[in-house]
Amino acid sequence: MRPIYLTGMTLPPNERSSWISHIGYGGALLLALGLFQLGLWLELPAPQASLGAVFLVGALLLVVERLMPHSERWKPTWGTVGIDVLHNIVTAALVAPLVRAVVFALLVGVGAQLATAIGFGLWPSDLPLALQLLLALVVADLGAYSAHRVMHLTRAGWRVHAVHHSAAKLHVMASARTHPLNAVLTLTCETGPLILLGISPAALGAWTVYKAVNGLLQHANIALRPGWLSYVVATSDVHRYHHSVHLDESNRNFGNTTMLWDHVFGTFHLPRGEEPGLDVGIADAAIPESYWAHLAVPFRLSHYEALAARSAALPSAGLAVTSAPDTVVDDADGASHGPSAAAVGALGAPLIPHAEQA
Repeated sequence: MRPIYLTGMTLPPNERSSWISHIGYGGALLLALGLFQLGLWLELPAPQASLGAVFLVGALLLVVERLMPHSERWKPTWGTVGIDVLHNIVTAALVAPLVRAVVFALLVGVGAQLATAIGFGLWPSDLPLALQLLLALVVADLGAYSAHRVMHLTRAGWRVHAVHHSAAKLHVMASARTHPLNAVLTLTCETGPLILLGISPAALGAWTVYKAVNGLLQHANIALRPGWLSYVVATSDVHRYHHSVHLDESNRNFGNTTMLWDHVFGTFHLPRGEEPGLDVGIADAAIPESYWAHLAVPFRLSHYEALAARSAALPSAGLAVTSAPDTVVDDADGASHGPSAAAVGALGAPLIPHAEQA
C-alpha cells in the first residue's frame, strides 16, 4: 500500500488536476496560516511572519495559475500585469501599512480607555488563535461589507470603487487593482473595529494573512472548485459573480473574506448547477488600461462613461469594458449625477434592511 502522501503523485494528470481543484482553495488558506504559525514558533514578529506567509503562497499561486488556468481568455498581457504590479506596490505595500498605522495610532488609546472604563479587555486574547481569527473575520468583514456595499450603492462610492471592477480579466495580480481612496475606506472600516477592540498582534497577523491570500485566490485565474466552502468563505466562485458585467450579479456577494453578512442581508448569490460567466468588468465606462488613468477615475468617471456611450458599437482596444451602476444623465451637460432608480432597485435592500426585509 502506497503512503497517502504519494497518492496525488500517482494519479493521472487529469485526475490530479481535479483533485487539486477541489482541495486547492481551502488548502492554500491553511498553508498560508500554517506558514504564519511556523513564523511565530520561530519567534518572528507577527508582521514579518504574515508578510512571509503571504509572499510564499502568492508566489505559489502565480505558478499554479500558469499550469491550471480557469480560462485562457483571462490570461493577462504583460501590459496589464505591469499595471497591476503598480497597484500592488502602491496599494498593498504603501497605502495599506500606512492606513493601518494611522488607524492604530488613532484608536489604540481609545480602545485602552474603553477597556479601563469597563474593567476588562474587550478582545478575548486568551482564546486559541484559531477562535480569535474567526472572531476577527466576523467583525472586520461587517465593516468591509458595509463599505463595499455603500461603494456600489452611491455615486460617490462608485467613483472610488470603479477601478477595481475595471479588470476585464481576473487573475492573481488583479486582486490589488484598487484606487488608494478605495483602500483607505475599506481598510479603515475593517481594521478600525479590530484595533478599537484591542485585537492581539498574533490574531491581527493571522487575519491579515487570511484576508490577503483569500483576496489572491478569489481573483485567481485558477481552475478551483471550492464547492460547499463558497457558502461560508468569499471564494472565487462567488466573487466571479461580483465582477460580472451583469448588474443583477455584480451587485451581490459583497463580503471580502466571509459570506456571513451576505446571508444576513440577503445579497448572497450562487445559483445551483451554474457557473459564473467569463464576461467581467464595467459595461458602461471605457476606463483606459493605464495606471495614471486609474488614479484619475474618481474625478473622470463621467468622461469615461461618455466615451463608452459614444463607442458602444465599436469598443476601442485597450479599454476595460464591464458593468457599473446605471447613472442619471442630465441632457443639458451630459454629466452623470448618481445611481438611477433602476440601479438602486438592482442593488436590492438598503444597507441595513428593514425588519420586514431581513
